[in-house]
Amino acid sequence: MNKQLRGFTLLEVLLALLIISVALVAMVEAAGFSQKQTADMALRQQALQVADETLMQFYRQPQVNDAQGNVQRMDRTFYWAVDVRKTDNPRIIRLDVRVGLERNIDYALARLSGFKRNE
Repeated sequence: MNKQLRGFTLLEVLLALLIISVALVAMVEAAGFSQKQTADMALRQQALQVADETLMQFYRQPQVNDAQGNVQRMDRTFYWAVDVRKTDNPRIIRLDVRVGLERNIDYALARLSGFKRNE
């Protein structure tokens, strides 16, 4: 009796391992990218909260001028700048808030604009 053995050849096993390893590397890279994106979104959310709170502070003030400052949030310092601009209506001014991680705010993580009655 001559039975023919069935199974995988060494080449088939190596090819299967190669395919699995490529898939695992892709999954690890995707997880790392996702984690970085989540951290970036959390940072932008904090910056937007700083911009919103800063704009609300300026709404409460009777007279406003251009200003800069910083706020400590968790383990980071956020720098903000408010630019006051005239509009076509002399009774209304525009407030532009920028928030970033550097004092000069070349790259703003958050931008927010609002309008206020000019008193």
